[in-house]
Amino acid sequence: MSPTLYRRALLPEPGTPSSISEPHRWSVLVDGGRVVEVRPDTSARSEAGAGAPEEVDLDGALLLPGFVDAHAHVTETGLLLAGVDCSQARTVGQILDAVADLAKAGPGRQVLGHGWDELKLAEGRPPTAQELDRAGGGAVVYLSRVDVHSAVVSGRLAERAGLRGLEGWDESGRVERDAHHAARLATRFQLPAAERSELQHRALRHAAAQGITQVHEMSAPHIAPDEDLLALLDLGTGSGLPEIVAYRGELAGDEAAARAVLDRFGGRLAGLAGDLMMDGSFGSRTAGLCDDYEDAHGHRGHLYADAAEVRDHLVACSRAGVQGGFHVIGDGAVSELLKGLRQAAELLGPEVLRVARHRLEHVEGIGGSDVGLLAELQVIASVQPAFDAFWGGAEQMYAVRLGKARALAMNPFGDLQSAGVTLAFGSDSPVTPFAPWEGVRAALRHHNESQRLSVRAAIEGHTLGGLRAARRPAGAHLRVQAGDPAVLMAWTSPGLKEAGAATSPKPLAVLGQELGQGEPVPQLVEVSRDRS
Repeated sequence: MSPTLYRRALLPEPGTPSSISEPHRWSVLVDGGRVVEVRPDTSARSEAGAGAPEEVDLDGALLLPGFVDAHAHVTETGLLLAGVDCSQARTVGQILDAVADLAKAGPGRQVLGHGWDELKLAEGRPPTAQELDRAGGGAVVYLSRVDVHSAVVSGRLAERAGLRGLEGWDESGRVERDAHHAARLATRFQLPAAERSELQHRALRHAAAQGITQVHEMSAPHIAPDEDLLALLDLGTGSGLPEIVAYRGELAGDEAAARAVLDRFGGRLAGLAGDLMMDGSFGSRTAGLCDDYEDAHGHRGHLYADAAEVRDHLVACSRAGVQGGFHVIGDGAVSELLKGLRQAAELLGPEVLRVARHRLEHVEGIGGSDVGLLAELQVIASVQPAFDAFWGGAEQMYAVRLGKARALAMNPFGDLQSAGVTLAFGSDSPVTPFAPWEGVRAALRHHNESQRLSVRAAIEGHTLGGLRAARRPAGAHLRVQAGDPAVLMAWTSPGLKEAGAATSPKPLAVLGQELGQGEPVPQLVEVSRDRS
C-alpha cells in the first residue's frame, strides 16, 4: 500500500499531564504497516506530486487504534444474522411465527436461531419440542438460549441426533450439557463449505462495520469441527475483514497432547484456551457456584474440569509456548480453577506462567485476594461489559439467579483494573452483539458504581487490551505514536467536533460524557488497515 497522510486528526490527550499546550489537530503518516510520523497539523494541504502520500482529511475526527473483540464465535454469529433472531421476542408465539416463516422460505433446510430468554417471554418459558415441530412443519429446529449454554430443539432434531437419554435432555425439548453438545454437533458439522464461508463472511463484514479490526475466535470441539476454524483462518484479511486470532478449547494433559492440537491447525493457533469449559452460565443455571442458586435451592450448577486438569493443561501449554485458559464464570468454578493455577505455579515457577500470559474468559465470579493472584501471575481477564448491561444490577437476570448482593459483585472490572490485571473486552457474539462502543458504555455505567472504569480504561480494554491478550504488538497508549501498528479508526460525534475546535473540553472527557448520558455512539468515518 502507498503512504497515507491523515490530516486534521484529533488525538486523545496524553495519559500524563503536560505543561505544553496541545495543538488542536494532528497529521499522522502511515506507511508499510506502521505509523511513521505524528506531528502538529499546521500546514495547508500540499500539492500531490511524485512520491507524495495520499492525503485524507479527517476534519477533527478522533483517531484511535482499531477495536478488538476478544471473545467471539464467527460462524455462530453468521447463523444468527441469517437465521431466527429470538432476542426481541416477548411471547412464544412470536418465536414460533419466525420459525414458521424461515421454514417456509427454505423447505427441507434446518431452522437455526438464537437469543430467547424465558425471563423476557410472557409465558415464562421457551417453545416446546412439540410447538417447534408444528411451526417448522417437521423441519430440524434448534434455538439457543441467549447465553448459548442451553437450547430448545424440535422432536425431529431430538430423534435424528439421539438426544433422548443423554445428560441434560428434558422431554419439553430443552437441552443442556451433553444433550446440548449433541444437538449442536448435529446442526453444525454438516454445513456445506460454501454456506459456512458465506456465514463467516457475513459475520466478519458486520464486525468490520462496527470498527472491529481483530476478532478472537473461540472454537472448541463441542462448538464446531476443525474444518470450521481452518476455513475461518483461510479467509484472510485482504478484503478488509478483521484479523482472526484463533483459540481452540481442547484440554491437554501434557505437552505432547498440546502440540498435537497445535499441529492439527498448522501452528496457527494462539492457544488452547477460550471455551474450554470449567462451568456453564448463570442464565442456564450451569455456572458452578459455592452456594445455591437463589431461584433453585439445592442446585449449585456444574463443574466440567477440576484443579488437577487445570494444572496439567496450563503446564502443558506453558511448555508448548502457547496460551492456555478456560471459560470460567461462577465463584465455585473460579475457586477450583485458581487451585489449579496455584499448583501450576508451584510446579513450573511463577515466572514461567507470567511469560505464557494465560487467559481466562468471563471470570465473572472472582473477588477478594483472587484478583491479586491473577495480577501476580499476569493472567489476562477476557471480559464482556455488555453482560453487566444486559443482566447485571438489582433487578435483572443475575439478581433473579443469585440474589441482589451476589449480583452486584459480578464482573468486578474496577477491582481487576486497580490490581493491574490486563482487561480485554469482547462481546461473546452472538451472546451479545458486535458493538464495541456499547461495551465501552457498559464499562462506564456498571451497575455497581465501585466497579466502573474511566473512559480511557474502557477504550483501552476494547483496543490495546485485546492486542495484549493475544500477545500481539501494541502501542503503550491510546494516543497514536510513531512505530505503532497502522490499524486505526477515526470517529466523530457532535461533541468531538467541539472538542476539536478548542483545547477544552478534552476529547475523551467528551466521549465519556456522551456515552455515560446515553448519547448515540460515535460514527466511523475512516479506516486505516495498512498491514503491509
